[in-house]
Amino acid sequence: MQRNPLLLVNSGLLPAVFLVIAAKSGRPDPDGATELIVAVMLTALWGSTVWMSGGVLRRERSFGTLARCVSGVWSPYLVLLGKSLGATLTSIAAILVSTGVTAAALGLPLSLSQPVWIAVSLLVLVCSGTALGALVSCLFLLTRNGLVWSHALMYPVFAVGGLLIPAHALPAWLRWAPELLSLHWIKDCLVGAAIGKVTLAPLGVALLLTLLYFCAAGFAYHRSVETSRKEGTLDLA
Repeated sequence: MQRNPLLLVNSGLLPAVFLVIAAKSGRPDPDGATELIVAVMLTALWGSTVWMSGGVLRRERSFGTLARCVSGVWSPYLVLLGKSLGATLTSIAAILVSTGVTAAALGLPLSLSQPVWIAVSLLVLVCSGTALGALVSCLFLLTRNGLVWSHALMYPVFAVGGLLIPAHALPAWLRWAPELLSLHWIKDCLVGAAIGKVTLAPLGVALLLTLLYFCAAGFAYHRSVETSRKEGTLDLA
């Protein structure tokens, strides 16, 4: 995983580029800078989730090891979650380092008023990223066009996910879309904890959506594996 060049691009370079571009558009106050940094982090995490966590099964299939993963001693779904968790932790660590270094270099003020709640929000973020990665990975198992799906999934969330572009800036008929994405609610959790305005409602919604993602990923995984077995395409690249 560490040798994956996409880790450098999506988790290392992408947040730095986003932060530089966004910061150059105007000098934000401490609260605005905090929201900007969090939005950049979560946007980069979504990109990493699609390309890394979401590509876990696609890479197993390409390497010819997918059949072993789904027929071992451990539950295949637990194996998928473990791989997705590893990809998510690696991505978040790289994003935090990249964003922190870039913010310091730009001299952006950053608030850290409630470190305990920030840690809780980051824990929810790890769980949610793992669930999203597992869910996206199941989609790649059903198609050989994984790269096409990667592009198709990434940019709509960039545009209407309520991260870098706030939900209130979206057209009225699209303002419901961010509410379906746990990262949008986690953004509210992290920003609120950082500036000292902790609210539990966004955290609860994020946890509920994360649970739904886990359930959907489990269902999709078992269905996709069954379909691939029936069609004899489990190890096709």
